[in-house]
Amino acid sequence: MIIEYCRTKNYNFGDDLNPWIWPRLLGDELLSRDDGIYLVGIGTLLTSKRLEVQLKDAKEVVIFSSGTWGDNAPALPENCKVYGVRGPRTAKRLGLSEDKAIGDGAYLLRKVDLPAVKQTNDIGFMPHHRSEQYIDWQTICDQLGIKFITAQQPVDDCLAQLRSCKRVITEAMHGAIVADAMRIPWTPVKFSPLFREDKWYDFAESMQLKLSFYPLPFINHQSMPFLKMVEVGSKKFISQTFNIKPKWQELIFNGFGKNSESTLELIESLKEVISLNKTCMSSDEVVESVTDKQYELVSKLKEDYKAS
Repeated sequence: MIIEYCRTKNYNFGDDLNPWIWPRLLGDELLSRDDGIYLVGIGTLLTSKRLEVQLKDAKEVVIFSSGTWGDNAPALPENCKVYGVRGPRTAKRLGLSEDKAIGDGAYLLRKVDLPAVKQTNDIGFMPHHRSEQYIDWQTICDQLGIKFITAQQPVDDCLAQLRSCKRVITEAMHGAIVADAMRIPWTPVKFSPLFREDKWYDFAESMQLKLSFYPLPFINHQSMPFLKMVEVGSKKFISQTFNIKPKWQELIFNGFGKNSESTLELIESLKEVISLNKTCMSSDEVVESVTDKQYELVSKLKEDYKAS
């Protein structure tokens, strides 16, 4: 079985959980076989491009806790075996029954032996990995006296830093999911103008959570790539011309350059989020139920694909 996930040039915590957690749960023997069977696990991986193009020659595609986004849901090929998907929105898009919504696979971290970590940080902040290209979050967090947690580091380091916090403010969805799994209160924020809420609702609904995002003013201290600039500008033009208000437009857009006034506005917004202290966390009963169900399905997967 071959682990299929989104590989990036740099580290990305959510994606990199796949090669970290699956060998620990399924064993090296099962995952060492180059048998044409692909395990599609943690992440928003269920796209037409992946299933209908990249994996078109796969012998079999095994889906475990993956999600879809937007209108990009594929038609599941006949060689797919679905143990479960991330949430009810993904299940609906794929034409699956709602009982296939088993939650995000990162909750299985609760079934992995992790080293003890002391909670030495009151608050941690984790932006989406792509948001790290815009500004120096380390400096922002230093000014606020909170722990900056980058998604662009090895899984072990990121896990240790998240678990060292008593509370997590996060734009990274797997920052929220891991905090929830580890029973750390968390607050969801949105910074990037391309922030996608739908995948958050997908995982949250599987955990019986209602989300409320805190918008942060978007600023960019770096030169935005030309095509990205065109994309953002086009969306804003269309929304204004045709009086369309997509969810991402709720974000404040402050443009480019090292503008001290806009940086101060961002800091003040984060101060407000900190002071409000409104956090999310699924109930102990739900997280235990979801994790136990996932672990049962992991055992079933191992039994189904054990060496003959």
